[in-house]
Amino acid sequence: GTLEFRAIQEPVRTIRGLGHYYQAKASHLDLDKRVVSCEDLYKGTKFDVAYDYLCVAAGKKSNTFGTPNIERLEGVVVFFLKHLYHARQIRNRIVECFERATNPTIPAVQRDRLLSFIVVGGGPTSCEFMSELHDFINRDVAKWYPDLMKHIKLTLVEAGPGILGSFDKALSDYYLQKLAEKNIDVRLNTAVAGIDERYIEGEQITVAKFKDGSEVNFGCMVWSAGLKSVKLISNSTLPLDRDRVVVDEYLRVPDTKGRVYALGDCAASLSDKLPPTATVAEQQALYLSECFNKYYSKLDVVDEKNRDVEVPLPGNVTPALMPWNALSFLNKILCKS
Repeated sequence: GTLEFRAIQEPVRTIRGLGHYYQAKASHLDLDKRVVSCEDLYKGTKFDVAYDYLCVAAGKKSNTFGTPNIERLEGVVVFFLKHLYHARQIRNRIVECFERATNPTIPAVQRDRLLSFIVVGGGPTSCEFMSELHDFINRDVAKWYPDLMKHIKLTLVEAGPGILGSFDKALSDYYLQKLAEKNIDVRLNTAVAGIDERYIEGEQITVAKFKDGSEVNFGCMVWSAGLKSVKLISNSTLPLDRDRVVVDEYLRVPDTKGRVYALGDCAASLSDKLPPTATVAEQQALYLSECFNKYYSKLDVVDEKNRDVEVPLPGNVTPALMPWNALSFLNKILCKS
Protein backbone atom coordinates (compact mmCIF):
# COMPACT_ATOMS: atom_id res chain seq x y z
CA GLY A 1 0.00 0.00 0.00
CA THR A 2 3.01 2.32 0.10
CA LEU A 3 3.66 2.41 -3.67
CA GLU A 4 1.51 2.93 -6.73
CA PHE A 5 1.33 -0.13 -8.97
CA ARG A 6 2.71 1.78 -11.95
CA ALA A 7 5.90 2.35 -9.93
CA ILE A 8 6.46 -1.41 -9.78
CA GLN A 9 5.34 -2.87 -13.09
CA GLU A 10 6.27 -1.55 -16.52
CA PRO A 11 4.76 -2.56 -19.88
CA VAL A 12 6.91 -4.88 -21.98
CA ARG A 13 5.88 -3.23 -25.23
CA THR A 14 7.73 -0.01 -24.34
CA ILE A 15 11.12 -1.73 -24.00
CA ARG A 16 13.55 -0.14 -26.45
CA GLY A 17 14.80 -2.54 -29.11
CA LEU A 18 12.19 -5.19 -28.31
CA GLY A 19 11.99 -7.84 -31.01
CA HIS A 20 8.97 -10.10 -30.78
CA TYR A 21 6.72 -10.37 -27.76
CA TYR A 22 3.91 -12.87 -27.21
CA GLN A 23 1.53 -12.56 -24.26
CA ALA A 24 1.31 -16.27 -23.76
CA LYS A 25 2.02 -19.06 -21.31
CA ALA A 26 4.97 -21.38 -21.99
CA SER A 27 3.70 -24.91 -21.42
CA HIS A 28 6.45 -27.23 -22.64
CA LEU A 29 10.15 -27.22 -23.56
CA ASP A 30 11.61 -29.47 -26.24
CA LEU A 31 15.35 -29.16 -25.70
CA ASP A 32 16.24 -31.48 -28.58
CA LYS A 33 14.20 -29.62 -31.20
CA ARG A 34 14.83 -26.27 -29.45
CA VAL A 35 11.17 -25.37 -29.40
CA VAL A 36 8.97 -23.77 -26.72
CA SER A 37 5.28 -24.73 -26.82
CA CYS A 38 2.99 -21.84 -25.83
CA GLU A 39 -0.67 -21.07 -25.16
CA ASP A 40 -2.27 -17.72 -25.86
CA LEU A 41 -3.53 -16.11 -22.62
CA TYR A 42 -6.81 -14.95 -24.11
CA LYS A 43 -8.10 -17.83 -26.22
CA GLY A 44 -5.74 -20.63 -25.24
CA THR A 45 -4.54 -20.99 -28.83
CA LYS A 46 -1.45 -23.21 -28.97
CA PHE A 47 1.64 -22.39 -31.00
CA ASP A 48 5.37 -23.13 -31.03
CA VAL A 49 8.32 -20.75 -30.87
CA ALA A 50 11.72 -21.97 -32.06
CA TYR A 51 14.83 -20.62 -30.37
CA ASP A 52 18.56 -20.36 -30.92
CA TYR A 53 19.21 -19.38 -27.31
CA LEU A 54 16.80 -19.87 -24.45
CA CYS A 55 16.78 -17.95 -21.14
CA VAL A 56 14.47 -19.48 -18.56
CA ALA A 57 13.25 -16.99 -15.95
CA ALA A 58 9.99 -18.68 -14.96
CA GLY A 59 10.23 -17.83 -11.26
CA LYS A 60 8.47 -20.03 -8.72
CA LYS A 61 5.04 -20.21 -7.13
CA SER A 62 3.85 -20.36 -3.53
CA ASN A 63 4.02 -23.74 -1.83
CA THR A 64 1.26 -24.50 0.70
CA PHE A 65 2.72 -27.94 1.59
CA GLY A 66 -0.84 -29.29 1.57
CA THR A 67 -1.76 -27.32 4.70
CA PRO A 68 -5.55 -27.67 5.22
CA ASN A 69 -7.75 -24.79 4.00
CA ILE A 70 -4.89 -22.57 2.81
CA GLU A 71 -5.72 -22.88 -0.87
CA ARG A 72 -9.49 -22.89 -0.23
CA LEU A 73 -9.34 -19.58 1.65
CA GLU A 74 -6.71 -18.01 -0.65
CA GLY A 75 -7.98 -14.62 -1.75
CA VAL A 76 -10.45 -14.43 1.15
CA VAL A 77 -8.41 -14.31 4.37
CA VAL A 78 -5.19 -15.94 3.11
CA PHE A 79 -3.04 -14.20 0.53
CA PHE A 80 0.10 -15.12 -1.37
CA LEU A 81 2.77 -12.54 -2.21
CA LYS A 82 4.09 -13.35 -5.69
CA HIS A 83 2.18 -11.19 -8.17
CA LEU A 84 0.94 -7.62 -8.45
CA TYR A 85 -2.69 -8.67 -8.03
CA HIS A 86 -1.72 -10.31 -4.73
CA ALA A 87 -0.56 -6.90 -3.49
CA ARG A 88 -3.90 -5.41 -4.52
CA GLN A 89 -5.76 -8.14 -2.65
CA ILE A 90 -3.69 -7.66 0.50
CA ARG A 91 -4.12 -3.88 0.51
CA ASN A 92 -7.88 -4.17 0.00
CA ARG A 93 -8.17 -6.76 2.76
CA ILE A 94 -6.17 -4.68 5.26
CA VAL A 95 -8.36 -1.64 4.59
CA GLU A 96 -11.48 -3.80 4.89
CA CYS A 97 -10.33 -5.17 8.25
CA PHE A 98 -9.85 -1.68 9.70
CA GLU A 99 -13.08 -0.31 8.28
CA ARG A 100 -15.10 -3.22 9.66
CA ALA A 101 -13.35 -2.90 13.02
CA THR A 102 -14.54 0.72 13.34
CA ASN A 103 -18.19 -0.33 13.32
CA PRO A 104 -19.58 0.56 16.78
CA THR A 105 -21.76 -2.56 16.84
CA ILE A 106 -18.96 -5.07 16.22
CA PRO A 107 -18.27 -7.51 19.10
CA ALA A 108 -14.81 -7.37 20.72
CA VAL A 109 -13.92 -10.91 19.64
CA GLN A 110 -14.59 -10.03 15.99
CA ARG A 111 -12.78 -6.69 16.22
CA ASP A 112 -9.67 -8.31 17.70
CA ARG A 113 -9.79 -11.04 15.07
CA LEU A 114 -9.95 -8.50 12.21
CA LEU A 115 -6.98 -6.58 13.61
CA SER A 116 -4.76 -9.65 13.95
CA PHE A 117 -2.34 -10.03 11.04
CA ILE A 118 -0.19 -13.12 10.52
CA VAL A 119 2.78 -13.44 8.15
CA VAL A 120 3.88 -17.03 7.54
CA GLY A 121 7.49 -17.62 6.55
CA GLY A 122 10.87 -16.32 7.66
CA GLY A 123 12.44 -15.56 4.28
CA PRO A 124 13.33 -12.19 2.75
CA THR A 125 9.85 -11.61 1.30
CA SER A 126 8.05 -12.33 4.58
CA CYS A 127 10.41 -10.22 6.66
CA GLU A 128 10.30 -7.28 4.27
CA PHE A 129 6.51 -7.39 4.17
CA MET A 130 6.25 -7.53 7.96
CA SER A 131 8.44 -4.45 8.24
CA GLU A 132 6.37 -2.62 5.63
CA LEU A 133 3.14 -3.62 7.37
CA HIS A 134 4.42 -2.40 10.73
CA ASP A 135 5.52 0.93 9.25
CA PHE A 136 2.23 1.33 7.37
CA ILE A 137 0.24 0.77 10.55
CA ASN A 138 2.34 3.08 12.71
CA ARG A 139 2.76 5.89 10.19
CA ASP A 140 -0.57 5.91 8.35
CA VAL A 141 -3.14 3.76 10.15
CA ALA A 142 -2.29 5.43 13.45
CA LYS A 143 -3.52 8.73 11.98
CA TRP A 144 -6.68 7.28 10.46
CA TYR A 145 -7.75 4.82 13.16
CA PRO A 146 -6.10 5.99 16.42
CA ASP A 147 -8.69 4.23 18.59
CA LEU A 148 -7.81 0.83 17.06
CA MET A 149 -4.07 0.91 17.59
CA LYS A 150 -4.16 -0.86 20.97
CA HIS A 151 -6.05 -3.79 19.43
CA ILE A 152 -3.61 -4.52 16.56
CA LYS A 153 -1.56 -7.71 16.75
CA LEU A 154 1.26 -8.67 14.34
CA THR A 155 2.60 -12.23 14.26
CA LEU A 156 5.48 -13.67 12.23
CA VAL A 157 5.53 -17.47 12.04
CA GLU A 158 8.51 -19.57 10.89
CA ALA A 159 8.69 -23.38 10.92
CA GLY A 160 12.49 -23.39 11.24
CA PRO A 161 14.79 -22.31 14.06
CA GLY A 162 15.55 -18.88 12.59
CA ILE A 163 14.66 -16.28 9.98
CA LEU A 164 16.54 -15.08 6.90
CA GLY A 165 18.35 -18.41 6.69
CA SER A 166 20.08 -17.53 3.41
CA PHE A 167 21.75 -14.49 5.00
CA ASP A 168 24.50 -14.08 7.58
CA LYS A 169 23.46 -15.06 11.12
CA ALA A 170 24.46 -11.64 12.45
CA LEU A 171 21.89 -10.02 10.15
CA SER A 172 19.25 -12.53 11.19
CA ASP A 173 19.86 -11.90 14.89
CA TYR A 174 19.80 -8.13 14.34
CA TYR A 175 16.45 -8.31 12.56
CA LEU A 176 14.98 -10.53 15.28
CA GLN A 177 16.00 -7.94 17.82
CA LYS A 178 14.33 -5.18 15.81
CA LEU A 179 11.12 -7.20 15.54
CA ALA A 180 11.07 -7.63 19.30
CA GLU A 181 11.54 -3.88 19.76
CA LYS A 182 8.49 -3.31 17.56
CA ASN A 183 6.37 -5.68 19.69
CA ILE A 184 5.94 -8.14 16.84
CA ASP A 185 5.19 -11.67 18.02
CA VAL A 186 7.82 -13.92 16.40
CA ARG A 187 7.18 -17.66 16.63
CA LEU A 188 10.12 -19.81 15.57
CA ASN A 189 9.99 -23.61 15.25
CA THR A 190 6.26 -23.17 14.71
CA ALA A 191 4.55 -24.67 11.68
CA VAL A 192 1.00 -23.91 10.59
CA ALA A 193 -1.16 -27.02 10.95
CA GLY A 194 -4.21 -25.54 9.25
CA ILE A 195 -7.00 -22.98 9.42
CA ASP A 196 -10.33 -23.45 11.15
CA GLU A 197 -13.54 -21.49 10.76
CA ARG A 198 -15.49 -21.39 14.00
CA TYR A 199 -18.33 -19.53 15.66
CA ILE A 200 -17.29 -17.77 18.87
CA GLU A 201 -19.91 -15.73 20.72
CA GLY A 202 -22.07 -15.95 17.60
CA GLU A 203 -19.34 -14.56 15.33
CA GLN A 204 -17.62 -16.47 12.52
CA ILE A 205 -13.92 -16.48 13.31
CA THR A 206 -10.91 -17.70 11.31
CA VAL A 207 -8.34 -19.42 13.49
CA ALA A 208 -4.74 -20.33 12.63
CA LYS A 209 -3.80 -23.66 14.21
CA PHE A 210 -0.13 -24.38 14.87
CA LYS A 211 1.53 -27.76 15.27
CA ASP A 212 2.65 -26.90 18.81
CA GLY A 213 -1.03 -26.79 19.79
CA SER A 214 -1.37 -23.01 20.01
CA GLU A 215 -3.93 -20.98 18.05
CA VAL A 216 -4.33 -17.37 16.91
CA ASN A 217 -7.48 -15.72 15.58
CA PHE A 218 -6.74 -13.59 12.53
CA GLY A 219 -8.30 -11.37 9.92
CA CYS A 220 -5.52 -11.50 7.32
CA MET A 221 -2.77 -14.05 6.73
CA VAL A 222 0.03 -13.47 4.22
CA TRP A 223 1.52 -16.82 3.19
CA SER A 224 5.13 -16.77 2.01
CA ALA A 225 6.32 -19.96 3.65
CA GLY A 226 7.97 -21.61 0.70
CA LEU A 227 8.24 -21.93 -3.06
CA LYS A 228 7.84 -24.69 -5.61
CA SER A 229 8.46 -24.99 -9.31
CA VAL A 230 5.94 -23.92 -11.89
CA LYS A 231 4.69 -26.69 -14.16
CA LEU A 232 6.91 -25.58 -17.04
CA ILE A 233 9.97 -26.42 -14.94
CA SER A 234 8.74 -29.47 -13.04
CA ASN A 235 7.45 -31.14 -16.24
CA SER A 236 10.59 -30.40 -18.25
CA THR A 237 13.74 -32.46 -18.76
CA LEU A 238 15.93 -29.70 -17.33
CA PRO A 239 18.28 -30.88 -14.55
CA LEU A 240 16.82 -29.89 -11.18
CA ASP A 241 18.20 -29.47 -7.69
CA ARG A 242 15.52 -29.03 -5.04
CA ASP A 243 13.01 -27.93 -7.69
CA ARG A 244 15.39 -25.36 -9.21
CA VAL A 245 17.16 -25.54 -12.59
CA VAL A 246 20.83 -26.39 -12.18
CA VAL A 247 23.21 -23.84 -13.73
CA ASP A 248 26.97 -23.34 -13.71
CA GLU A 249 28.81 -20.16 -12.79
CA TYR A 250 27.94 -18.72 -16.22
CA LEU A 251 24.19 -19.41 -15.71
CA ARG A 252 24.38 -22.14 -18.36
CA VAL A 253 22.27 -25.24 -18.02
CA PRO A 254 24.59 -28.29 -18.28
CA ASP A 255 24.59 -30.44 -21.43
CA THR A 256 22.81 -27.87 -23.60
CA LYS A 257 25.90 -26.72 -25.57
CA GLY A 258 25.56 -23.22 -24.13
CA ARG A 259 22.16 -22.68 -25.73
CA VAL A 260 19.99 -22.74 -22.55
CA TYR A 261 20.35 -20.44 -19.54
CA ALA A 262 18.35 -19.97 -16.35
CA LEU A 263 18.22 -17.11 -13.88
CA GLY A 264 16.20 -15.80 -10.96
CA ASP A 265 14.22 -17.87 -8.46
CA CYS A 266 13.95 -20.87 -10.77
CA ALA A 267 17.74 -21.28 -11.10
CA ALA A 268 20.26 -22.71 -8.65
CA SER A 269 24.03 -22.69 -8.90
CA LEU A 270 25.56 -25.64 -7.06
CA SER A 271 28.81 -23.75 -6.54
CA ASP A 272 27.45 -20.35 -5.50
CA LYS A 273 24.34 -20.35 -3.31
CA LEU A 274 22.46 -17.07 -3.72
CA PRO A 275 19.19 -15.97 -2.08
CA PRO A 276 16.06 -15.91 -4.28
CA THR A 277 15.70 -12.12 -4.32
CA ALA A 278 14.96 -9.55 -7.02
CA THR A 279 18.42 -8.04 -6.59
CA VAL A 280 20.10 -11.31 -7.51
CA ALA A 281 17.83 -11.83 -10.53
CA GLU A 282 18.50 -8.31 -11.77
CA GLN A 283 22.28 -8.75 -11.52
CA GLN A 284 22.03 -12.09 -13.34
CA ALA A 285 19.97 -10.53 -16.14
CA LEU A 286 22.46 -7.68 -16.58
CA TYR A 287 25.33 -10.17 -16.61
CA LEU A 288 23.69 -12.34 -19.29
CA SER A 289 22.85 -9.34 -21.47
CA GLU A 290 26.53 -8.34 -21.42
CA CYS A 291 27.58 -11.90 -22.28
CA PHE A 292 25.27 -11.97 -25.29
CA ASN A 293 26.23 -8.52 -26.53
CA LYS A 294 29.99 -8.96 -26.13
CA TYR A 295 30.63 -12.68 -26.63
CA TYR A 296 27.79 -15.00 -27.60
CA SER A 297 26.68 -12.81 -30.51
CA LYS A 298 29.98 -13.58 -32.27
CA LEU A 299 28.87 -17.14 -33.01
CA ASP A 300 26.51 -17.41 -35.98
CA VAL A 301 23.98 -19.82 -34.47
CA VAL A 302 21.67 -19.40 -37.46
CA ASP A 303 24.22 -21.20 -39.64
CA GLU A 304 23.17 -24.86 -39.69
CA LYS A 305 26.79 -26.04 -39.47
CA ASN A 306 27.00 -24.45 -36.02
CA ARG A 307 23.88 -26.16 -34.69
CA ASP A 308 25.81 -28.66 -32.58
CA VAL A 309 28.79 -26.43 -31.85
CA GLU A 310 29.44 -25.70 -28.18
CA VAL A 311 29.12 -21.97 -27.55
CA PRO A 312 32.49 -20.69 -26.19
CA LEU A 313 32.58 -19.46 -22.62
CA PRO A 314 32.35 -15.67 -22.18
CA GLY A 315 35.22 -13.47 -21.16
CA ASN A 316 35.29 -10.95 -18.34
CA VAL A 317 32.13 -8.99 -17.61
CA THR A 318 32.12 -5.88 -15.43
CA PRO A 319 29.48 -6.13 -12.67
CA ALA A 320 26.60 -3.68 -12.99
CA LEU A 321 27.03 -1.78 -9.74
CA MET A 322 25.22 1.41 -10.71
CA PRO A 323 21.40 1.36 -10.93
CA TRP A 324 21.25 3.96 -13.71
CA ASN A 325 22.47 3.53 -17.29
CA ALA A 326 23.74 7.12 -17.36
CA LEU A 327 26.27 6.22 -14.66
CA SER A 328 27.26 2.82 -16.04
CA PHE A 329 30.71 4.18 -16.90
CA LEU A 330 31.42 4.15 -13.14
CA ASN A 331 31.14 0.36 -12.97
CA LYS A 332 34.68 -0.26 -14.24
CA ILE A 333 36.10 2.53 -12.09
CA LEU A 334 34.48 1.16 -8.94
CA CYS A 335 35.59 -2.40 -9.71
CA LYS A 336 39.21 -1.27 -10.15
CA SER A 337 39.14 0.63 -6.88
